[in-house]
Amino acid sequence: MQASWFSRQGGERERNSDAAAVIQREHTLLAVLVDGAEKSPNGVELARHWANVSAQALLQTPNGASSEMMKRLREEQQRLRHTFLHDIASYCMMALDLKTREVQLWHCGDCLVGVQHGEEIRWLTAPHTLAMQPGLSPLSSNDEHLARQQRLTRCLNARRFSAPDHCMLTLSPGQTLLLATDGYWQEHMEAGTPILRLCDDASLLSLPTEGRLHGYISQHSDTDNLNEQIHK
Repeated sequence: MQASWFSRQGGERERNSDAAAVIQREHTLLAVLVDGAEKSPNGVELARHWANVSAQALLQTPNGASSEMMKRLREEQQRLRHTFLHDIASYCMMALDLKTREVQLWHCGDCLVGVQHGEEIRWLTAPHTLAMQPGLSPLSSNDEHLARQQRLTRCLNARRFSAPDHCMLTLSPGQTLLLATDGYWQEHMEAGTPILRLCDDASLLSLPTEGRLHGYISQHSDTDNLNEQIHK
């Protein structure tokens, strides 16, 4: 299967603030997806920076050890204060062994990782948003529901390290991994808004889970926001 990258600027956005990085090495596939907040002064730059440095952190972490990964992410987060003090973003990351189909996932914010088999899609992570918090008072309007969906309870920022959730699992044969920003999974897939009418940036990275990728990733993006590396 051909891996693919789709990314499109939202109709209410000045620039596409999504970015991704993918590294192929022997039988290992590493990927990061980042959604920079447009209200941030350097949201686009933060998204591209974090996609690249966290992908390298994955590459340099032996066997994806969770404790070592957290240490590297914390170190990179502390460096953000020099350039991205007022910026925030959501992100998700994965490290996949293409031989065993064992995958490790990390996520912080409202980017999601899921699997697709045929037409069925199952999300493996849940967004860190106010709408997902237990014990909230009943909703009084659709506007309040939307506000809760958009309010992040955990995110990447320079002021405080928010540890991403981490999990490990083994995928079934024939599944495809999906990494999606909220503009894609929520506004397009869940709400059913057509791609050409989306308000938010929308990005989807689709990756096969068996064998090596056949060549480079097929790209359908309105900007150069995918960093792909192949290590022989």
